[in-house]
Amino acid sequence: MSGDNFDEYLNVIDSHTNDLLNERADLGARMNRVDLLETRLSQQEISTNKIMSENEDAHMEEVIMNLKMQESIYRSSLSAGARIIQPTLMDFLR
Repeated sequence: MSGDNFDEYLNVIDSHTNDLLNERADLGARMNRVDLLETRLSQQEISTNKIMSENEDAHMEEVIMNLKMQESIYRSSLSAGARIIQPTLMDFLR
């Protein structure tokens, strides 16, 4: 074995080592981008859920108030209808 062959082998090993380091750096950069996208997506999911909740959730106070108002209107209309259509003795005799 001569020194020239040994130097060639060392150069080949150095070349493969550099290639391996470059690939690891590229993989690390890709993993960082994936982690960043994952973080952004989770933050977007949280903000989307919050916006949906604000738009679609029922406010109990408002729902109860609307129910009571509709119930009051219903009772008033029943009362008014009962006063308008009062049965008389003639209605029973027919």
